[in-house]
Amino acid sequence: MRIGIFGGTFDPVHNGHLEIAEKVWQWFSLDRLYFMPAAQSPHKRRQPEAPAWDRFAMLVLATQPYAAFYVSTLELARGGVSYTIDTIRELRHRMGEKTALYFIMGADAFQGITQWKEYDQLLRLMNLVVIPRPGYSLRAEGLPEEMRARVRAFVPERDRVEEQGLHIYFCSGIHNATSATAIRAALRRGEAIAHLVPSEAAAYIEKYRLYREGSTT
Repeated sequence: MRIGIFGGTFDPVHNGHLEIAEKVWQWFSLDRLYFMPAAQSPHKRRQPEAPAWDRFAMLVLATQPYAAFYVSTLELARGGVSYTIDTIRELRHRMGEKTALYFIMGADAFQGITQWKEYDQLLRLMNLVVIPRPGYSLRAEGLPEEMRARVRAFVPERDRVEEQGLHIYFCSGIHNATSATAIRAALRRGEAIAHLVPSEAAAYIEKYRLYREGSTT
């Protein structure tokens, strides 16, 4: 079985997240894809603006049309800082050694991966699927040799997923510049965001007045 793990704060979930999830699910022939909202990100100075369970609820609403997409409460229920290595170890324990895990991340996060908790252990547990982000290139410079040797430039029209070993896949076929930061800023300015987020999430944001100027969330 192939399982995708899409981590992040999803503050809020937007159409770019869903596009990435759809394409990775298709390209890597995933059986399931789990969105994994973080309780607290160890890599961002500012913590999420929306409460954890509001972010979870928006993800559940946004993923309802996708039978293979699920939203995990693992990191939210655990609370505190959400370290990827802890999450992947728990998933590996639950799913067994024969399940192939594919962790989806942006190129911006990948550039700092050597600062992640026990980063050298990550590739012993899962594959990485790295997606382009505006202003960040897909590059392996600065990685330890063991990690550089596992990098694969993945072109879906040309390449097949390797069955043996664990790899870092650089996926250049996604170019979505949608930003949760920009969406929150637009909401504070009173601008429409319906074209940027799933309709169900947009309705939830409006109903609970999330991300508005002066909001305490």
